Amino acid sequence: MSRIGMHFSLWSPAWTEASAEQAIPEAARYGLQVVEIPLLAPQTINVPHARDLLAAHNVAPSASLCLPEDRRATSDPAAARDFLLGAVEVAYALGCRFLGGVTYSVLGYKTGAPPTEAEYDAIVMAVRPVATRARELGLTIGLEPCNRYETHLLNTAAQTLALLDRIGAPNTTVHLDTYHMNIEEKGIGEGFRLAGARAPYIHISESHRGVPGTGSIDWEDAFAALADIDFAGDMVIESFVTLPPEIASALCIWRPVALDRYDVLDQGVAYIRRLALKYRLID
Repeated sequence: MSRIGMHFSLWSPAWTEASAEQAIPEAARYGLQVVEIPLLAPQTINVPHARDLLAAHNVAPSASLCLPEDRRATSDPAAARDFLLGAVEVAYALGCRFLGGVTYSVLGYKTGAPPTEAEYDAIVMAVRPVATRARELGLTIGLEPCNRYETHLLNTAAQTLALLDRIGAPNTTVHLDTYHMNIEEKGIGEGFRLAGARAPYIHISESHRGVPGTGSIDWEDAFAALADIDFAGDMVIESFVTLPPEIASALCIWRPVALDRYDVLDQGVAYIRRLALKYRLID
């Protein structure tokens, strides 16, 4: 059966001991089984503290990131590789089994032109050795296609599947996100059906990145498709109530997406849970 989780940005723009001590017990009280930890600066996380806190509240970690500006895979694959390798080690130490996000690019980076074969070749050079190390540790690496306003490299499930085939690592997956799919796919359901078992971990994001069920996402289509593909992975709600400045700038989030985190926890989590029950993704 699937698990329902929450991205840490609901509580804080960065994982700190204080913010984690607030977030993890609250996640557990709301019945969330997974918290996605941002690894924008992996070396800053107190791993023993995080592991103890997560274990005490029976919450599983996952992780996500985007590449730093000075570690751009398309121009410096070796630097991107080294950053990702460091993040993989931290993710493993935290107890994660999944590391996803924009693992192939700097968020918001665009050339103003279509992607090139040379860019894809550079991404393969950066990601393939990372996937090899991740497989040794039992981790899956996700590549998240984002909308055209955030990247020119991967916008759809089909593009990402093609790049995964080039990488050739069995533990690399499509990290689908309903916010981006709502813009780029012919239909959210169609995107999920195309990716099938190669998308075992997804982001649940409303059209305005706020409370699920209050925007224009066709959630019935999305969950019907997940049922069709026998989805049994993690569904992590991504509602950007708080964001670090560089991410807010890349995403152009300049106004509140929800009243506060309780708006998401009280309404959004319940809404997604009802749909997951309806389509028998959870019990």
